[in-house]
Amino acid sequence: MLQETTLKHIRISMTSERYEVAASLFDSVFGDLADQVPQPVSSAEEMLMGIFTDDQSEEGYFVKPADPSVLRAKKQGEENESIEKIDLITEGILTITPDGGFTEEPSYTVAISYDETELTGMAGTRSTITYRTADRGLVTMLRTGMVSTAMTFKAHHRAICTYDTPYMPFFIGIHALTVDNRLDTEGELKLDYIIEIRGARAERCEMTMKIVENAEN
Repeated sequence: MLQETTLKHIRISMTSERYEVAASLFDSVFGDLADQVPQPVSSAEEMLMGIFTDDQSEEGYFVKPADPSVLRAKKQGEENESIEKIDLITEGILTITPDGGFTEEPSYTVAISYDETELTGMAGTRSTITYRTADRGLVTMLRTGMVSTAMTFKAHHRAICTYDTPYMPFFIGIHALTVDNRLDTEGELKLDYIIEIRGARAERCEMTMKIVENAEN
């Protein structure tokens, strides 16, 4: 059992794909509630927002895109100007800290930190993904620097957070569809979520992060 904090240098590879969708988080029954704690969303409420379970799709969910051509492109694996794709390889730090208290199973807090680049449009920002191994399905992404925010992801939950930029703060809605977190066991995290800056078109984002320990560790 790990008794003290460990720190490792890691290589991070991330792929993300995002496109505008017709759903609006701020028009849902949640209204203007701003809460860092994710609130559960029922399947009926998801249907009202145009989110449906789709066992035939690779993603598992159907969310109507703003551009109908996106559906054909994704089904046939074609390029589409409405789909923004980013592939990023960078270096980062993995920190594992034992949680306090007595539990039947050892629990740890896992944090992965890395610097954003111009490729993601957030140069000068540091991102940190954090979760507890006792609850891998709840993931927090903290950003500090040029932009700052704290986003929380939990499947079929929605949270509103503040997104601070050098220009002005914005409200952001996060509605997570899938949180497949195997970072501390298999080195992989998959997030499928809808994100909406209030006043702008909502986007669906599918992100996969993979980490491996650097050889020099």
